[in-house]
Amino acid sequence: MTTTAPMLTLSHQYGSGGSLIARALGQRLGWSVWDKEIVRAIASQQHVAEGYVENKDERVGSFIERAVGFFGVGGFETAYNIPPPLRLSDTQLARLTRRLIEDVAKEGKAIIVGRASNYILAERPNTLHVFVFAPMEARIERAMEVEKLTHTEAERRIAGMDKLRTDYVHNCYQAEWRDPQGYHLQLDSGEWGEDGVTELILWALERRL
Repeated sequence: MTTTAPMLTLSHQYGSGGSLIARALGQRLGWSVWDKEIVRAIASQQHVAEGYVENKDERVGSFIERAVGFFGVGGFETAYNIPPPLRLSDTQLARLTRRLIEDVAKEGKAIIVGRASNYILAERPNTLHVFVFAPMEARIERAMEVEKLTHTEAERRIAGMDKLRTDYVHNCYQAEWRDPQGYHLQLDSGEWGEDGVTELILWALERRL
């Protein structure tokens, strides 16, 4: 009997340290980590600039695209010099992202960061779905430190990212990003710290998988 290789999906709030926790877990487990790697893979497959995919990643009706006139009359696509046949709609990008995640899941022993992966792989056996969050002030402090933002800028960035991720999951999968039923485990990195959250996830993986 073939056993499905284990996997982890790790969704997180911006400013909670989720991406760093995923990297730490990847090193400890010897698993691949798919975060910005998803952007690079899709950009390579579609022969477009990574920056183009990154600015549309996890977005529905990208805020950049909605900023009328930000790039001039030609808009977002023209700014990146993307010829019409290679332009990716939000729906196309979501479809490509899902396909890539499903391909990674065939091999297992991987960590998928965000991108509604917990819903894409909801029926996959031997998979642990985790959500990492933190108190608002802790998120603001991290954003200020890492991104070199002012307090006000950090608040705006956090609010914007929360909305983008909420809209992405809702529009693409008719689900709620913060719905506790979408995860096996939710952890507060403000309470446990990055190292503590990493250890708790390793503990959960051992017992669940």
